[in-house]
Amino acid sequence: MLILLAGQPAAADAGQEPLPQPLRLESALAVIDADYPSLRRARALRERAERELEAERAASDIELEARLEARWVDPNDLVPVDGNDDSRAVVNARKLLSDFGHSSNRIAASQRQADLSLAEEELSHTRHRLAVLQRYFDVLLADLAFARDNEAMASAFVSLNRARERNELGQVSDIDLFELEARYQTARAVRLRSQQEQRRTRAELGEILNRPGEAPAQVLGPALPLALPGLPDIGRLLEAVDRQSPEIAIRRGEVEVAQRRVAAARTQHRPRLSAEAQVGAWVREFGGDRNPAAVGLVLEIPLYQGRRLSAAVGQATAERHQAQADLDLAMAEVRSAVRDLYYEIEALLIQRDEVTARMDYRELYIDRARALYDLEEAADLGDSMVQQSAAAHFNAATEYALALAFERLALMVGDRSLSPFSPDS
Repeated sequence: MLILLAGQPAAADAGQEPLPQPLRLESALAVIDADYPSLRRARALRERAERELEAERAASDIELEARLEARWVDPNDLVPVDGNDDSRAVVNARKLLSDFGHSSNRIAASQRQADLSLAEEELSHTRHRLAVLQRYFDVLLADLAFARDNEAMASAFVSLNRARERNELGQVSDIDLFELEARYQTARAVRLRSQQEQRRTRAELGEILNRPGEAPAQVLGPALPLALPGLPDIGRLLEAVDRQSPEIAIRRGEVEVAQRRVAAARTQHRPRLSAEAQVGAWVREFGGDRNPAAVGLVLEIPLYQGRRLSAAVGQATAERHQAQADLDLAMAEVRSAVRDLYYEIEALLIQRDEVTARMDYRELYIDRARALYDLEEAADLGDSMVQQSAAAHFNAATEYALALAFERLALMVGDRSLSPFSPDS
C-alpha cells in the first residue's frame, strides 16, 4: 500500500545521496550508512584494539637513544687530563631478546581482543540491519493503520450525517444523534493519532538510515505473503547456539583473552634478556676508561616486587571469573531468547492461517455489502470497508512480525539461511 504524506522530505546532508523515491525495502537496506553512530563506535573500538595490538608488538622493538651533554667541570688534582670541557656524545641501542613468555602472553591477549573487536563490529552491522527492518515495517504498519482509521472516521461521518437528516424528520432521537457525534469525534481523534504515527515512524526511519530530517514520503512494502524459511526443530536450534552463535563466540573469546592476561600477570616477574650496544665520543679521555664502542647482553632478574605480583594476578583472575560468568549468563539468555522466538514463530504461523481465513471472509463480505449497497438495501458498506482495512493491517502485522522473529533467530543462532531477506540486500 502506498500513502503520500503532505510536504516534501528535507534535503539530504551534504555528501549524501537522497533516499530513493519511492523507497523500497531493498533500497533501504542498500543505503545503510556506515557512519551511523553505533557503527562508527564499533569501528572505533575495533581500530583501538588494533592499535593496542601494535603497541604490544612494538614493546620489544629496538630502542635507540642519543645523549648529548655539554659539561663544564673543575677537575681534581688526580685527573691526568687538565681541562674544564667534559662534553660527550653517546648513542645507546637496546633490544629485548626475551622475557620468557610475558610479552607473548600479552600479544596473544591483544591479538584475540582485536579479533573479537572485528566480530563485534560485524555483529553491530547485523543488529543495525535488523533495526532498519523494524523501522521500515513500523512505517508500513502506520500507513495501514491510518487507512483503517481513515475509513472508520469516514464511516462514522456518513452515519452521523444520515442521523442528522433523520433527526430533522423526527426519526432519530437527540440522544442517539449525540451518541453518533461522540463516536465520530472519537474516530477523528484516532485518525489524527494514526497520522501522527505516520510522521513519527517516517522520522525514525530517516534517523536509522542516518538521514535525520529526511523523512521518506513514499514507502512501499514487500509483496505479501513473505517467502519465509522453514522453522528448524528447537533441539537443532539450541545446538546451533552453542556451536555458532556470534554473541556466544564473542563471550568465549573474552574468556580466552582473560586467561591470556592471567598468564601474562603470572609471568611479569620473569627475567628480561636484552642486547645493548653503545658508541660514544668524549672530549676528555681517561686512559682507555672510555671506550668508543661496546656491545653486551644484559639479564635483569627481579628479586622482590612486594605485593604487586599477587595483586596483578588477583585482578586478572577476577576479570577471568567475570568473563566466564558473562559467558554463562549470555548462554542462558540466548537459549531462553531462542526458545521464546521459536514459540512465537509457531504461534505466528498459526495466526497466519487465521489471517488467510479472515482475509477471505472479509473479501466476500465486502463484495456482498457492495451488492446490497448498489441495490439500495440495508447494508453497512462503510463498516465493511473498515473491517477489510483492519484485516489488511492484521495480515501485514503478522507477516512483518514473522519476518522480524526469523531475523532475530538468524542473528542469535548465527545462521543466515533463517533470514527471510538476503543479508546482501
